[in-house]
Amino acid sequence: DFLHKLSRKLVDENPIIVVENLCVKGLARTKLAKSVLDAGFGMLINFLGYKLEREGGKLIEVDRFFPSTKLCHCCQFKNNSLNLSIREWVCPSCQTHHDRDENAAKNIREEGVKILSTNTVGHTEIQACGEDVRLVGACAKKH
Repeated sequence: DFLHKLSRKLVDENPIIVVENLCVKGLARTKLAKSVLDAGFGMLINFLGYKLEREGGKLIEVDRFFPSTKLCHCCQFKNNSLNLSIREWVCPSCQTHHDRDENAAKNIREEGVKILSTNTVGHTEIQACGEDVRLVGACAKKH
C-alpha cells in the first residue's frame, strides 16, 4: 500500500523520473540485504514504470555501472579511491565537498537528462567510464 501511494505521488508530481538500474538480487546478498528487501526497490520501480506509462510520462533507468557516487558533479573528476564506508568526500580537482548520496543523485539526474536528450534507452557514451564490466553476474539471465 505504501509503495502504491508513494509511486502515485511521485508520478503525479513528476512526468519524468530517473532511477538507477540496481541489481536488487545482488544487493540482497550483501550486508544491506534487510534494508534493500524491506524497501521494495524493485517493486517501486515496477509501480513507477507502469504508472508513468499510463500517464504518458517516462521512466529513465541509468545503467548500474555508471559511477554515480564516484564522479564529482561539478568537474566530472572520477574518484576511484571511494569505498562504501566513505559517506562524504572532497574532490581533489575542484575542492568541492560532497555528500555521497546527494552527489550521486545529481549525477544520476544529469545522466538521465543525457539519455533523454540522446533518445537512447539506458545507454550513453560514458558507459562504465572504461572500467571492466562484469558481463555475467547475479542479475544476468541464464539461458
